[in-house]
Amino acid sequence: MILQSIEAPAVGQYWQGQGGLYAGIMPDYEGHEPKHLVFSIDEAVDIEWGSDHVPEATSRTDGAANTKALLARALPHPAAQWADDYEKDGHTDFHLPSLAELNVAYVTMPELFFANDLYWSSTDRDAITAYARNFGDTDLDFLFKVFAARARAERTVPA
Repeated sequence: MILQSIEAPAVGQYWQGQGGLYAGIMPDYEGHEPKHLVFSIDEAVDIEWGSDHVPEATSRTDGAANTKALLARALPHPAAQWADDYEKDGHTDFHLPSLAELNVAYVTMPELFFANDLYWSSTDRDAITAYARNFGDTDLDFLFKVFAARARAERTVPA
């Protein structure tokens, strides 16, 4: 089967029909194919990550798998649930981005769309903290799970 290349817009632009802002290509990590990253134009504000440790959600590169693992737990994971519920342009395959997926947006479009604040990743760190990406002035890369931060939903398109 021959796959046709998808033409993406410029980084930071709304990708018509794909549900959000184009952040660029996530390179091939851990045997995953490169993928285009599309971030929601909407965000959750003052939302918690959750409260338990989820060893199945520790991937730094696969936000979809992490989100699935978080939602399979009995305890709630509000940021992951918000991202999973997000729908735009008919797409319902959004998830809470992994740390690496957030890092792509941090490098390619931080001043274009993200607030000067912390954003949750789907990547669990330990029993009391999860990884977050600070789009502000500090180097903090994790946060206590019960603290409130922001969240953006993200989906991927094969590159």
